[in-house]
Amino acid sequence: MPVEDKFISMGLKRVELERYLEETLGRAGYAGVEIRRLPIGTRVTLFVERPGMVIGRKGRSINVLTEELEKRFGLDKPQVEVVEIKNPELCAPIMAKRIAFAIERGINIRRVGYQMLRRIMNAGARGVEIIIAGKIAGERKKRVRFYQGYLCKTGDPAEKYLSRGYAIAKTKPGVIGVKVFIMPPDVPLPDEVKIAEPSAPQPSPVEETAGGESGEAEAQ
Repeated sequence: MPVEDKFISMGLKRVELERYLEETLGRAGYAGVEIRRLPIGTRVTLFVERPGMVIGRKGRSINVLTEELEKRFGLDKPQVEVVEIKNPELCAPIMAKRIAFAIERGINIRRVGYQMLRRIMNAGARGVEIIIAGKIAGERKKRVRFYQGYLCKTGDPAEKYLSRGYAIAKTKPGVIGVKVFIMPPDVPLPDEVKIAEPSAPQPSPVEETAGGESGEAEAQ
């Protein structure tokens, strides 16, 4: 198999795996997966809001999930680890799903947008952007954007620290897409310079020895 076809096949399997996890673990607040290949197998780290729903009673649910990952997706000896998200308001995939769920329930889009915007900023985010697009009102498509704070979308900080989330709300007029971008707090930015305060000077060992000799001479 050519190298290009191999990378395409791996990408398609990854997309299929993401869709399966979103459908299976959606109620648990699924936020993403990290896959690492180890000499003893494959470590699969799941980031969720409610780990108990993923593990299940006596670990039954996670055992079924492990078998499915091995048989259906061909992962070599998968070792599933479940990590709880301590602050879901700073996780863009979770917040995008919450917005989509609220839209499906019929809540006004502007009300949902501003409410989630305040909730994310109150959680300590540096900046947030929410984009809702689709058949919001009437037959014509519309795009609504909510924005607050500082948000960088390009460069190294955006690639490393920016949280991105996407979800779909299925309504009677049509499908509505939700995109959420969150800049977490305490992100080191290249344009921020911190000046350290100078520390108090410490006496050198030479000065201490000289002082000690003079003191002995005075005592004599």
